[in-house]
Amino acid sequence: DVNAYAASAFYAVDRYASYKMDWGQWYENGGLVLSDRYTTSNAVHQASKEEGDARQAYLKWLYEFEYDKLGLPRPDLTIYLDVPTDFTEKMMRRREADTNTSADIHEQDLQYLATCRRTGKAAAAFYGWTVVDCVKDGQMRSIEDIHEEIFGHVMACLED
Repeated sequence: DVNAYAASAFYAVDRYASYKMDWGQWYENGGLVLSDRYTTSNAVHQASKEEGDARQAYLKWLYEFEYDKLGLPRPDLTIYLDVPTDFTEKMMRRREADTNTSADIHEQDLQYLATCRRTGKAAAAFYGWTVVDCVKDGQMRSIEDIHEEIFGHVMACLED
């Protein structure tokens, strides 16, 4: 029930504190930082609360807020792993069975997951993220195959 801007501010401030207290000095001294999510989680989950032009305005605001106003470092490369929602659901159900766990509130809502996927693809196009399609010819690609593609993108970024 928290609007996209308010929720994003909480996560951004947490990211800012982590940057200042934990990894910022490492990064500023030339360290390489690899992050699972970062600002991109806000871009996908919070932007899903907005529609049409309001979504575009939110996406613009988010990067300006986190990178320009708060001064968090902009990623050199963002990779969006695209998995169709029906594949996501199958993998979650398999994980639940294998680990005897239950899906969280968001994982149970397939409409929400589909909206997040559409929003993620829109955010990837808006920001110029690199998209890795994890399904090919109706089949999930192997972990090794996806890894090789990701590794290629990372190496190309590092060589720039």
